[in-house]
Amino acid sequence: MTKMEILVGTVRRIGRNGPPYEVLGTVASTSDGKKQMRIHMIESDEDLDYPVEDIMRDPLDD
Repeated sequence: MTKMEILVGTVRRIGRNGPPYEVLGTVASTSDGKKQMRIHMIESDEDLDYPVEDIMRDPLDD
């Protein structure tokens, strides 16, 4: 299991007080090589691609 796969299923917040999201899975890297993952924004019910480096900085939502 890769570091990115371990993130799948976790619920985090964008920043300390931001909206919660669930990590759904991996997606293709950006054209400049940055790794991304698909996330589901819980409150707005939308799916987005989000940089892995940002996911790693975002706190887990208890």
